[in-house]
Amino acid sequence: MTQKKNSRWKNIKMRFYDIIQKQIKQDKPQKVALGCSLGVGINFFPTMGFGFVFAYLLAVLFRVNRTSATGTSIITGPVIPFMYALNLVIGGLILSPIAGSENIGEFIIDQYTTILQLGNLQDRISSALEFFGSTFMVGALVNASVFGFAFYLLVSNKLKNM
Repeated sequence: MTQKKNSRWKNIKMRFYDIIQKQIKQDKPQKVALGCSLGVGINFFPTMGFGFVFAYLLAVLFRVNRTSATGTSIITGPVIPFMYALNLVIGGLILSPIAGSENIGEFIIDQYTTILQLGNLQDRISSALEFFGSTFMVGALVNASVFGFAFYLLVSNKLKNM
């Protein structure tokens, strides 16, 4: 019984990988690479767990490889907390001189303190919107652009060498 169950699972797994490989090999390397860069870039923005859905919809809209966009978004999902922290650092580096703050560490701590404030619901909503406001979004735009472009170059180079 166990042998039959294992072979069935192995068969399903092999079919799944075959479908993905066919989807990726059917498209031009540029479209696959653009899908991957879109999948990485979308995860820098707060999508509340639906990044892969947005990646798929944007891939359809921009006519790039849907499989690579969705797959890359799912694969990079576990590192989202690090992506968000990087958003704050980069956004803080850009905006802290504008805010008049000398120390980037203090600026980032102030940002986290803002979102973790205790109080009534209206104050917490306001602090959350401030957190996902300028500092975070500036960092997200910069990081999504830089990492998306880097992923595009990496994947397109890898696919051309295949």
